[in-house]
Amino acid sequence: MAFIPQSLSWPGTRAILMVHGIGDASAGKPGSFPDDALRGILGPDAATTAIYRLNYDFISDWLVAKVNFAAGVSALKAALSVQLGAAATDSVIAEYAGDVLWPILSLDLRFAVRDAYISQLQQIELDRASAADARGDNPLDYKVAILAHSLGCFHTYEVLTAVATQPEHELRPASDLVKYASVILMASPVQIIRTIGGAIGGLIPDMGSLATLSQPLAIPAESRRGKNVRCTKQFVSVTGTHDPVGGHVLGKQLSWAYMKIPGQKSIIVPQTGLNINSAEATAQALAAAFAPGGPANSDPHSWTAYVAGQQGLLRDGVVA
Repeated sequence: MAFIPQSLSWPGTRAILMVHGIGDASAGKPGSFPDDALRGILGPDAATTAIYRLNYDFISDWLVAKVNFAAGVSALKAALSVQLGAAATDSVIAEYAGDVLWPILSLDLRFAVRDAYISQLQQIELDRASAADARGDNPLDYKVAILAHSLGCFHTYEVLTAVATQPEHELRPASDLVKYASVILMASPVQIIRTIGGAIGGLIPDMGSLATLSQPLAIPAESRRGKNVRCTKQFVSVTGTHDPVGGHVLGKQLSWAYMKIPGQKSIIVPQTGLNINSAEATAQALAAAFAPGGPANSDPHSWTAYVAGQQGLLRDGVVA
């Protein structure tokens, strides 16, 4: 099924793009996006904010691809387990964290998501220009924010790094004047992918095409006339103290797993209220979270919980 980008008529001068994590987890499930939490934070401003959603329902063969990459998925989870430690529960944590990361093993899936994402960004620019033109406004006064979760953070990082430097997309921050009000990555696995990708490099196709693996991590930017022009005014990392995908286990930050890009704003959310006080409890919480219909209230990786807890950040990043 071909991807058709979402087109919206802007009710005001602001928009936000929500980018989902993994493909098969988003397909038609109620609550896939934290709409209610986001609208609650925006309050009356929600009615004047265009809210786009990017998921991957158009890719119909996620699970088939996963079976085809069984050896690579096993190697990925094994490498995660080695980094985490030797306990049996570390292998269980690696099992579920690996289920977030495995699509990086498929070049076809990566490129399909990349192309869809770029197409959606281009459509947002068309919608922005159309709304501004209809009102006689300057389109540069119309703001777009990006809010991504989990593997969606990886896709966001890769796409923004690519479009910042590739003229054919007409999405560069300096040459094309496309700059985002904020880019907010929640529970980003970018550093995990960088670490584990290096360990299993032979299994990841075309590593050179991945900014996460082939160059130092940096806020996506365009170099023009000797200056680095970033794609956003505010690049934010939000993760929790008990979220392994975001680089933390039991309140401990894992240097090999936590994304720390120079210039980013870092927010670490205390998750002691989840009562996860052992590796076993972490494994159980992740197992429940990734199971069909898993409860969000005990999930250290919950997108809804991250959004609900960031009222100030999201209001400043979207409606300011």
